[in-house]
Amino acid sequence: MHGVTTDSILSILIFGAITMAFIYHTVLYVFSKDKLIIHYLLYLFFTGIFVFHRTGLIREFFGFKVEDYFYNYLNEPIQIIYLAMYFNFILQSIEVYKSKNSFLYRSWIFIMTLLIGYSIVFYLLKITFHFQTYTLAFISIRALIFVLTSVMLWQCYQLRHITFQRYILIGCTCYFIFGLISFVSNINVDENAAIYPPEWLMIGSFIDIVFFSIAMSYRNKKQWESMNLALLNDANEMIEMQKIVLEKQIVLENERNRIAADMHDDLGSGLTKITYLSQMAIDDYDLKENLSKINKTSSDLVENMSEIIWAMKEENNSIDDLITYIKVYSVDYLDSNAIALKMSIPETIEPLVIKGDYRRNIFLVIKEALHNVVKHSKAKNVTISIKINNYLSIDIIDDGIGIKETVTSKNGNGMANMKKRVNNLNGIIEIKSLEGTHIKLKFPIEKLIY
Repeated sequence: MHGVTTDSILSILIFGAITMAFIYHTVLYVFSKDKLIIHYLLYLFFTGIFVFHRTGLIREFFGFKVEDYFYNYLNEPIQIIYLAMYFNFILQSIEVYKSKNSFLYRSWIFIMTLLIGYSIVFYLLKITFHFQTYTLAFISIRALIFVLTSVMLWQCYQLRHITFQRYILIGCTCYFIFGLISFVSNINVDENAAIYPPEWLMIGSFIDIVFFSIAMSYRNKKQWESMNLALLNDANEMIEMQKIVLEKQIVLENERNRIAADMHDDLGSGLTKITYLSQMAIDDYDLKENLSKINKTSSDLVENMSEIIWAMKEENNSIDDLITYIKVYSVDYLDSNAIALKMSIPETIEPLVIKGDYRRNIFLVIKEALHNVVKHSKAKNVTISIKINNYLSIDIIDDGIGIKETVTSKNGNGMANMKKRVNNLNGIIEIKSLEGTHIKLKFPIEKLIY
């Protein structure tokens, strides 16, 4: 810029710093959408206009008439509005708007109304009456501003609770001190002074902006850290959810494999047997006996299928449903074999959910025990007692002749198979065979439920 003359090199440097800060925080707002940055940009904008006027560049770019108009009519309003934006940013930074009944909130409303109102009234009176001096108004408004600033700063220091706000208040204090120097030197103007009154104010603004920019950078850093932490927590939650989904998929796959195995073992062998017996019936070899066997095998297949379907149904997943199913089966099975049943179950049952394969295995243990009673014990009476505390305890007692652990049923599921099922469920089985047989089953509740 050859041939350009300025009134103050200091004002040029400060204006450049303000411009850079304005550009930086404008870009920052575009990316962050932080509303506090808007209030800071307003403060920087009006501060920049005030400092720009002091550089003498208005005269260089727009001529003497524009500079004279600005100096005579807009200098005081712009300076006061810039102070209003200063107050606004400070009080916004300590979130004064969150407590509408506080002294600071009421002060914020009062100061903003007073300063902006003063600026508008001053401009209107100036262009109407064209007065040249306004010493009383100049001193009065600034004296009031200093009083309000000192009170406000004291209140703000009482509220500070984060590092960001401490930087803001340190900058405010520096600006307040330089503002006092500017005000006092303006009353007793020394033409030979190295620094003129407005320049003291500009220096205070520069130091203030440095601290404000540090504060905003610190705040942005904390916000990014908080955002990254939130993203990390969200990622961990998603990983946990994926683990849960994967575990459920594994459980579902295991359930499918178990059902496939059950159907293969129960239905496959039964259908093979029916095919064989049917072929023998067709060949008319011992027709009545083979048809009877087909009937029995078919009935067993229907019963096994019913059990598999019951275990698969989600609505049958409570411990209450299991006990009810055991009761219905026991009554029907023992009654059809002329054995009296006495059953004791809890009056109230906690709604606990049991895994499908666990329900079926518990039932099959009971089924095998009752099958042994019917086939081998010659009992007339059976007592089934069910209790629930930390264990699901089931006692099956008959008054028969007793059985041996080596006894097995015709389909191959004997005592050894019962013990295997119980062990797979982390349970305990005890068999006492003296006067009759007493089978004690205990399954830990915490291992059975989801």
